[in-house]
Amino acid sequence: MIGFDSEKLQETLLDLQRSQERENQLRIENAAILEGVSAMAGANNKRQVFNSLLAVLHKFIAFDNAIVLTRDDEASDLHVLMSTVTTLDFSLWKVDSTFNRCINGECIALYSPKDIEEFKNKSTELLKICNSSLITGVKISSGDAMIILMSTEKGHFTSSCRRVLNRFRPLLERAIIDIDYRERLQSLVTARTQELIHSQQRFKDFARTVGDWFWEIDTEYNFSYISASHIANHLIDKDNIMEFFDGHEDFKHKFRLQLEQNQSFEDLEWQLVIDGKEQWLSFSGTPYYNKYGLLLGYRGTVKNISVRKKRLFDLQQARKQAESANKAKSQFIAMMSHEIRTPLNAVLGLMDLLSSSGLENEQQQWLGQMEQSAHLLLTIINDILDLSRIESGSFELFNGNINFSDSITLVKSQLQPEADKKKILLECNIDESIPTYIFSDKNRIIQIMFNLIGNAIKFTNMGSVKIVASKIDNNIEVSIFDTGIGIADNAQKKLFNPFHQADGSITRKYGGTGLGLTISQLLINKMQGNITIKSELGIGSCFTAIFPIHPAIVQIEKQTEKKQSKPTISLNILLAEDSPTNQLVAKLMLERRGHKVTISNHGEEAISKLLQRHESFDLVLMDISMPVLDGLEATKYIRKLNIDTPIVALTANAMQSDQFLYNQAGMNGFLAKPIRPEELDLMLIKYQDLKQEPKHQ
Repeated sequence: MIGFDSEKLQETLLDLQRSQERENQLRIENAAILEGVSAMAGANNKRQVFNSLLAVLHKFIAFDNAIVLTRDDEASDLHVLMSTVTTLDFSLWKVDSTFNRCINGECIALYSPKDIEEFKNKSTELLKICNSSLITGVKISSGDAMIILMSTEKGHFTSSCRRVLNRFRPLLERAIIDIDYRERLQSLVTARTQELIHSQQRFKDFARTVGDWFWEIDTEYNFSYISASHIANHLIDKDNIMEFFDGHEDFKHKFRLQLEQNQSFEDLEWQLVIDGKEQWLSFSGTPYYNKYGLLLGYRGTVKNISVRKKRLFDLQQARKQAESANKAKSQFIAMMSHEIRTPLNAVLGLMDLLSSSGLENEQQQWLGQMEQSAHLLLTIINDILDLSRIESGSFELFNGNINFSDSITLVKSQLQPEADKKKILLECNIDESIPTYIFSDKNRIIQIMFNLIGNAIKFTNMGSVKIVASKIDNNIEVSIFDTGIGIADNAQKKLFNPFHQADGSITRKYGGTGLGLTISQLLINKMQGNITIKSELGIGSCFTAIFPIHPAIVQIEKQTEKKQSKPTISLNILLAEDSPTNQLVAKLMLERRGHKVTISNHGEEAISKLLQRHESFDLVLMDISMPVLDGLEATKYIRKLNIDTPIVALTANAMQSDQFLYNQAGMNGFLAKPIRPEELDLMLIKYQDLKQEPKHQ
């Protein structure tokens, strides 16, 4: 019996080990997918999107070349969308049974492609580099698409490669759609550019003729000369120029006023419709006199500016489309943030609860590593949101009186364990001439210092990192010296570009999104400062951040902070949340802190509970994105009912513009997902204090 139990235990341990290996592999693949999405989001052209996709696939599947094929309809042959072999760019591929299976979602490994119908009659050059291949296809809005991974080795691709390619299907589909969209957009831009060039040439030709039509009238506005009997296909059969404008009284009045002023005028525009087509005419004129200064009449020109108006309209439309695309990008980033933050809330919340459940030391270490990875993912999301907000111009600094030296010291102390772990010296030298307090954004200065000092530690394997802060004229200069790997001259010029790192090996070895320096530079520029770099490959680097000194608004007196005891009063909380997992996490976190929790699954249900007994609730935690009735509309309705129970937004929509909307709707606060224990405690203390205060009769 004991042997049987031992055997069962061994089987269970093996199953657990396999499960952990699968989980680890999935985590690695998920990180690669996220990295690929980030790289594609920052790509400037379809080649960069293609290279980003191949870089992700290369980490898990070894291949020599790749080609993406596409077609618009089922009757057409496949043509090359992107390829690593330029000589194949204009080849066509017929679709037979094998390709049909791939297009319908199957992943197929070919051990001898030349025997397959689709590869027959292909060039010798192709067959030399394709002794085995891995193929799969996707459906896209414009038709069908396939990717072929090639290897010069026979029988190279295994079932494991097929599994990985299937796992990366969403990323593959996203990349191909992006490449196809950019291809079509580029074709459209090229065509429109050509049209615009022709329009510009036409306009120049018109301009060289000075005017399409010449006119002269006497003081009674009767024609004394016209250069042609038609203008813009409109017959001139009137003797008086004013009669020419019959039916267009507004323009007739404007034209008469211009003439009565006896001054030259230009580009008085008239819109009319001739034979169902919109026409625009531009009138220019000047009075003329005899040698005695007696007014004889007026003469001028008329230009048909319909082409110019159409061009301006097209440019306005193009601008609107560009603005719409930028708005769509911001909406996509905000949506992705919400979609990632929502499950991440459950992950971080459950890990926080699990950490206090009596785990063994080794399990606590595993949990700590998991939590560190989750927080890293959250940092990446925040970086992308920061970059999007700054680039869109919707980013604002929140300035106040801050102790600049304390900010640097705080960052240094928090990064000290990282330096100790790598056994490098972390020094800090702050000049006493720096003002104790300045007027600036503390959080953003700390963020910049974290990026610069954190990078110095990351890329230094031995030696030291030294922080030197001093006052130069009316600026504070902070220099971070390191004895790290250094940066080549040609790479320094691109270092502040989004998603860029000195070389591909740095991305693989050290990780990161490549956004830290970009965001730091944009933030410092927003503060009217500057950032510079000096570096020598293999010797080390020095980043210098220059912050202008803005004096503190009022003199600050140092006060001894009084330690306040944490309130222990229990709150009765209504939680409006549609996700069962997030309900569980929030309920456990709140109940562990001694609070009572009532759950509603959407806004309408929350309103119903408040109508029944809103006096019994001390606080409402309201999710924003919910079915039936969302959190914003529910809050507005609650406030219309004159129910003043405090409502705090609990959501993954964490952008500044979102928080403004929550405040406008009548919410009293904001708590971002994933929920951080320290932020939750601060929020709860606020409403515990309010409950303790005596109510006025």
